[in-house]
Amino acid sequence: MWKLASPNNALKLSVYQDNKRGLFYALAAGEQPIVAESRLGIATGLGDWLEGFQFVKAEENAISESYSLPVGKKAVYDNRAHELTLHFSIDDLALSVNFRLFDDGLAFRYGLDFEREQPLRVYREYTDFVMAEGFDDLWLQDWVNTYEGPYNRCDWQAAGERDYGMPALLRGASGHWVMLTEAGILNTGGAYCSSHLQSAAGRRMKLAFAPEQMGPLELELPAATPWRVVMVCDTLDALVRSNLNYNLNPACDWEDLSWIKPGRSVWSWWSFENGAQLYSEQKKYVDFAAAMGFEAVTVDAGWDDSWVKDLCDYARERGVDVWLWSDMQAVDTLEKAMEKIPRWAEWGVVGLKVDFFMNDSQHTMWQYQMIADIMTEHKLMINFHGSTKPAGEARTYPNLMTAEGIMGLEHYKWSGLPHAVHNCTVPFTRNVVGPMDYTVTGFSNPNRNTTQAHQLALAVVFESGVQHIAESIYNLEPWIGLEFLRRLPARFDGLKLLSGFPGDHAVMMRHAEGQWFVGGIATSSRAMTIPLDFLPEGRYVVDLYKDGANGDIVHKETRILTNKDNVLVHLLENGGFAMYISDGKAPLKTGVCGSYMDDRCRVYSSREGTLRGSADRIACENAADGSVVSLGGSGELSFERVTAERDGRHTLRLFYLSELPSRLQVAVNGEEPKHLALESSGGHRVVRTADLAITLKQGENTIVLRKAGSQEVAPAIDGMKVIDYAPNEDVYYPAETGVLSGGAVLCRADLPDGPMKAVGIGHGGAIAFERVLAEKDGDYMLSIDYYSGENRALLIAVNGAAPLRSVLFNSGGWGPSRWDIVGTKEVKIRLRQGENTIKLYHDEEAAPEIGRIGIRLEKAGA
Repeated sequence: MWKLASPNNALKLSVYQDNKRGLFYALAAGEQPIVAESRLGIATGLGDWLEGFQFVKAEENAISESYSLPVGKKAVYDNRAHELTLHFSIDDLALSVNFRLFDDGLAFRYGLDFEREQPLRVYREYTDFVMAEGFDDLWLQDWVNTYEGPYNRCDWQAAGERDYGMPALLRGASGHWVMLTEAGILNTGGAYCSSHLQSAAGRRMKLAFAPEQMGPLELELPAATPWRVVMVCDTLDALVRSNLNYNLNPACDWEDLSWIKPGRSVWSWWSFENGAQLYSEQKKYVDFAAAMGFEAVTVDAGWDDSWVKDLCDYARERGVDVWLWSDMQAVDTLEKAMEKIPRWAEWGVVGLKVDFFMNDSQHTMWQYQMIADIMTEHKLMINFHGSTKPAGEARTYPNLMTAEGIMGLEHYKWSGLPHAVHNCTVPFTRNVVGPMDYTVTGFSNPNRNTTQAHQLALAVVFESGVQHIAESIYNLEPWIGLEFLRRLPARFDGLKLLSGFPGDHAVMMRHAEGQWFVGGIATSSRAMTIPLDFLPEGRYVVDLYKDGANGDIVHKETRILTNKDNVLVHLLENGGFAMYISDGKAPLKTGVCGSYMDDRCRVYSSREGTLRGSADRIACENAADGSVVSLGGSGELSFERVTAERDGRHTLRLFYLSELPSRLQVAVNGEEPKHLALESSGGHRVVRTADLAITLKQGENTIVLRKAGSQEVAPAIDGMKVIDYAPNEDVYYPAETGVLSGGAVLCRADLPDGPMKAVGIGHGGAIAFERVLAEKDGDYMLSIDYYSGENRALLIAVNGAAPLRSVLFNSGGWGPSRWDIVGTKEVKIRLRQGENTIKLYHDEEAAPEIGRIGIRLEKAGA
């Protein structure tokens, strides 16, 4: 028998052989058994190595080091372990088992220490984890290759004999918390697949290879398997702070890490799936990020090659980084990756969100590392999606900022999940092993099942190197929670779990630069007392953001407190809270204000307007001044002294509340009114913005707002902002002005009186707009209004030149295929002064149906 103790002597490992020279291990915490007698072994093409291990020698070592990463749970990671390597021979071949015992857990792996010209086939491991008596409380995730399932609490009987993902969490009657996972997979050159667990009788978990691994692993020798990990912690706080799986990965040896920049990113996809098709929309997100002091924007699926570089240049001038989405199938071979990743880096992109791996095979593990290596070579940060769980590889690749492998906010689009139970579980399961791109803080969806304060708190409770804010900029701008998000640092120096239990509640504190951030979430209504004893001596300003009535309001309170004080917070069911604690001197983060977020503006409260007809003022806690004006019936709200410093186009930004989509008439200085379509704001007490370009005269103006029609929903008006900026105007050419050929024809887009569209585009069908006017030579943005129930490519030829190819995404977004919804794609083209011809077609494939095109001159700040 061989024994090994952890550095603090709390954990004890025993390794021994039976009379058939089979190999077993057991783990205890003091006198408390954690893992009972459990099997070691491996089945290969050279033998079924389950018995007959001939001992050769034992080697012991002590590991003691500290290191830092550009992003992570804390500023400094400690790596302290005692190591035991047992060398054996079997069938005259050299094998070893390497054990590392940390204060918070055990890790071990097999070494195949012999050389061979042909790869070694590995069929399975006999590794199992037999839990000691009392470990009957389990949190397990049903196996799914995206790792996007819930973690269900159960006992062994309910667990049955099924496949479960890693990590798995267990609690013993002794109070110990155990997590089963693995480490060191993606950075081994595709030497191994990812693994999961299979539950079995007798409190047993067996290691199982990826279901996608259809044949044996092919290992170049010598080789080592990934680490098998048993984390053991006395408290949940110790569990969430553990960096054990990071310690099991090779250290990064790069000299320059300055290009790795953690941060907060705004992101249009969650609220507007096809928003990344629009250059104009992404510029707004850049403007918002710059003005609010956020570090980045993420441009998701649908972007166009023609304008990404321009967007990166635009963002760089404003101090904002651009991340770019790609499906992994676009870079899944060395040839594809070497063609595209360097080009994207040359455009100025700082990171890639690579999506749809959804496979744990050995080959896919190689693809992860191949993509990571090429991205690293070109100094790009990494966000893996549709991905396996983290296994600590961010120590080797510090540019691996985050990964999905989590059921996050996107699931609201097709289900009633995630719910508060899930949110209160993943801090103790998935997020323990690495950062997760859950995409926090969304509250405008109609099926939201947690409070706004709960959603705000997630930005602190969950750890991610690039923290995506899911909510749209149109709902964020008027939201009181925005100021809390603006104060969040790009990275934290440390964390502490103040209170929590999986599936019930979690209160997490993170700190950086003399500021403290607390996020708390819970499943049931309750009063929680939060001691501030983590603070140093002194007096602090404490901003508390908590549940308001019905959960669709966030209340803010400010107090002056010390570390002797407690904060009592009342949470609604599925509620939450957030706290920002500082000395009160740190300014609210800001940046470059311009274009969409131009600070040359004037804000008008609804109280500055005159009510006419059936317009009614009602109380509203979410409103800027505590009330809003409802425009029911024939009601009007008139602003009669709207000032402008110049004649010309301005932007009217309306702040409104409307549970359902609605429309307004906006009349300026008695002229023919314009119509403004208003999306649902996300609730009758949730405020959203909408913009309309208007023309004002220098001096005083009158703006009248009224409901667009008797059948329209009546919105409520919180106020408006008049901005001394408006984007260049689009000039539109409807389908009926185009010349059709190749079988393309016109038909109504929807109702009998709806707009016309050209159908039969593609397979030789085409529409040509022959008199498209440009005021001068230059770059223009071509907008294409189209209808398509699926992603389809379109060829765009300007003045007979070689065509541009652009993919237009399903205009219905995520959901069933529909052909009655209009979508828009923007593509940068070059026009000459005077008349131009723009031809839309495809010779070989079906193309989208075309409603109209628009032309807009592009220039700086426009």
